[in-house]
Amino acid sequence: MRLQRKTTLGLLAGAACLLSAQAFAAPITSFDFTVGGGFVDGTATCDNGGACNLSYSNIDPLSGDYLNINWGTPANTNPSGLQITHDPDGLGAIQVGAGPQRVGAFSHSNFVLQAAGSWMNFVQLSGIFNLFDPDSNLIAPTPIVQLNNLAFHETLNANPCQDPFPGGNVTVCDDVFTTEVLAAAFNFTIDGYIYTFTFGFEAGDGITGFIFDTWDFGDGDVPVVRIWTQENGTSTIYTTATIDVRPVPEPGTLALFGLSLLGMGAYARRKKQS
Repeated sequence: MRLQRKTTLGLLAGAACLLSAQAFAAPITSFDFTVGGGFVDGTATCDNGGACNLSYSNIDPLSGDYLNINWGTPANTNPSGLQITHDPDGLGAIQVGAGPQRVGAFSHSNFVLQAAGSWMNFVQLSGIFNLFDPDSNLIAPTPIVQLNNLAFHETLNANPCQDPFPGGNVTVCDDVFTTEVLAAAFNFTIDGYIYTFTFGFEAGDGITGFIFDTWDFGDGDVPVVRIWTQENGTSTIYTTATIDVRPVPEPGTLALFGLSLLGMGAYARRKKQS
């Protein structure tokens, strides 16, 4: 009988240790990623249906779309334009629990247009973002494969400036972008931990303001971010990604662990009574 009690105690203790180790396994510390996308060829238009010498350049290998778009007239020695840079800091991986990290940059070269100048006022953007687990498997659901609308307003250098979007930080006739926000946060689970992935924005040099709003591009109101960029310079806003982690609640495991402790307690009491 004593041998049986010792065996039972050993099994309960072993189960408790095993469950404790399972509950406190280390979470993953980083996830590799690839990012792509750009300006979709043929979707850009000029203000009032005019011609603004639109040109696309630098094909993104992941999406097949363009990383640069420029506009202006022959009278403008410095054409204005937009540039997309993927993974601008060369991260290659997102660190878990490290806060927002830059995964993309959107820059606007904003130069004064001559009196007869025209500008790009609409273009579509493609976006691709792939996240991988430590075994290089694509995490499902795929975070980003989407097409966003981007509207641009060239604020004329008049006195006073005619900014049609009040509420931003407007200085010296800043120009204004309105674009759909990126996909919302999502969760995925690996080995007993829930990871939460979230996109965000970070203002860089030359950004004089940005606000979240809604806007109708023709198919009803959608969430947008509105961005003001300084005149006669280059402005950059960054796309950021954040991954946070928390353990998966395991009531069944906790209950079994509690039963094992109760079993050991009951055995200790019986031993004392005998």
